[in-house]
Amino acid sequence: MTLKRILVLFLLAAPLYSQVSAGPISSPEAAAAAATVTEQSRPVAYSDLYCNGFLSPTPLSTQRFVAGGLDTPLQSRYFTGELIFLRGTGYAPGARVSIVRHLKDPDRFDPFPGQSRRLNSAGELYGDIGYAVVLENRGTHMAVARVEFACDSVVDGDLVTPFAVRQPVYYRKSSTMDRFPAQLAAPIGQIVASRDFDQYSGAGHKVFLNVGSAGGVKPGDYLRIVRGYRKSEMDATDAAVFSSNIYEDTQKDPPRLPHDELGDLPRRVIGEAVILSTRPHSASAMITFSLQEIQVGDSVEREQPPAR
Repeated sequence: MTLKRILVLFLLAAPLYSQVSAGPISSPEAAAAAATVTEQSRPVAYSDLYCNGFLSPTPLSTQRFVAGGLDTPLQSRYFTGELIFLRGTGYAPGARVSIVRHLKDPDRFDPFPGQSRRLNSAGELYGDIGYAVVLENRGTHMAVARVEFACDSVVDGDLVTPFAVRQPVYYRKSSTMDRFPAQLAAPIGQIVASRDFDQYSGAGHKVFLNVGSAGGVKPGDYLRIVRGYRKSEMDATDAAVFSSNIYEDTQKDPPRLPHDELGDLPRRVIGEAVILSTRPHSASAMITFSLQEIQVGDSVEREQPPAR
């Protein structure tokens, strides 16, 4: 046997030897650590504060809105630094105004049963588009403004509302999570929508909750995102897979957990989110850490205040 062949056989056998020689987890502390994950958290940037959105309990007024821009009708989208025309009254030269958009889901798809009903109960969904500074008034119902900051392209029909400075949010640089904590708090709310109507979200994505300041939630609070294994907590795909007959061919009459006992499986922590802004019965949040995809419909629980 050549030296080269001996070396190849040694390299192939080394990983197998290391796996066998590693042995079982040696202590309860090590076993607990195996279910604990530490990850870098997504920081909260300036754009995160001003580019999320909110749920309003009642529709906003449509009396003030973007009517056009410098190159209307050849241009229909406006960005930072461009001139726009604002319809309405009460514009003060030099003042900032917020530009928001009344949102609707073009797909009209419910990620979980009853999602539309719960979202409607929480309020009307609006997205932050940016803000502008009023330059001057022209006539009694028109003003000229310049877009100072744009989260997205500003379009005709976007609404104009008073500008408010948003409270800075302190964030963790990293988070450590026990995936299956022995004690879980009672859920205080649910993710009822995402910023772009995505069913699945990850770190950095904005989501909307059906709990707000009336429930004791405030900007800067961290919430755990949790999910159980009950069929009611599964999306349509997971529920269909669970209901199918998937077995190993070599198993003889394997036992199977009944549907009504799925709640006995340990609920799991799948991520965390920091609250960006609140209303009495709703809040916008940013996912800072996710161990797997976050779904619309996942529950949120209270967490300890972030270390500063």
